[in-house]
Amino acid sequence: MLLNRKKNKAVLFADISGSSALYKTKGNSYAKSIIDHLILEIKKLSVKYKGRVVKTIGDEVMVCFNDGKDGIITAIAIQQSFEASYSQHRLQVSIGISFGEVLEENGDLFAETVNDAAYLTKMAKGSQILFSEGLLAELPASQKSGAREFDWVTFKGATEPSAVFRMYWQGDSDLHNETRFLSTDVVLEHITNQILTIKKGEVEIVIDVKMTPFMIGRNLSSCQMTIEGTQVSREHCHIGYNRGKFVLIDHSTNGCYLKPKNGLEFYLRREEFPLLEDSDLSLGVPTHKAGDNLIEILYG
Repeated sequence: MLLNRKKNKAVLFADISGSSALYKTKGNSYAKSIIDHLILEIKKLSVKYKGRVVKTIGDEVMVCFNDGKDGIITAIAIQQSFEASYSQHRLQVSIGISFGEVLEENGDLFAETVNDAAYLTKMAKGSQILFSEGLLAELPASQKSGAREFDWVTFKGATEPSAVFRMYWQGDSDLHNETRFLSTDVVLEHITNQILTIKKGEVEIVIDVKMTPFMIGRNLSSCQMTIEGTQVSREHCHIGYNRGKFVLIDHSTNGCYLKPKNGLEFYLRREEFPLLEDSDLSLGVPTHKAGDNLIEILYG
């Protein structure tokens, strides 16, 4: 068994989507020839831009790079290649990239970096390139200028959420509604400085992105804010962070009542809603009946 020491690498997964429909509409032989051709194209582009093809798993290719920027260059080249294929064959490719320590054994790669890249690939929709915070730190300013914060997720085995970024590879037309960032430090400072103040009577808790999910309900052991009441579930709802904003997510029997300070009250049950302004929250009963259980959600 050949066992190599741990190294830092960028790991990329490229997953072709839409192949099932192609097999049904075009037949097995034709569809397989198209998929094989596209997988070969992914491999050729990966090698061209200094990558090593690790393996192919069905319609998915795994590649590693010594330099993070080469992973991004390859991902963009793959997406550009697929643009023509998508219109003709209704195929797209989802790409996820992570950077960090990996263990090489008999040519294969193992470790959290591999798992994170695979997770990002499943998270990405067709034609998207998603990558980790660790990779962002490795990129030159010219590549960072095309990336945006996309979401915060808790990777398998992690205890805190991490930022996920998306590379906009189709040019300025994709970015006209986005705010360009200049450096890793600037964008992460902006994200992590977003805070909410959660108030209930004399209790006041300030949370930031890294403190999500913030659970509210009756359960003393799992909830960060506990509320008593016959209409309140053990884990009634939580505040999360998704794609640049805080969101309220209900998973209770009796739902939540949310009333923006300058708007009308509405009812949520087993659904989520973005918290975009100061609001009053009541669990299981309308806000005017909440009494001491009324919760204020305030920005800043």
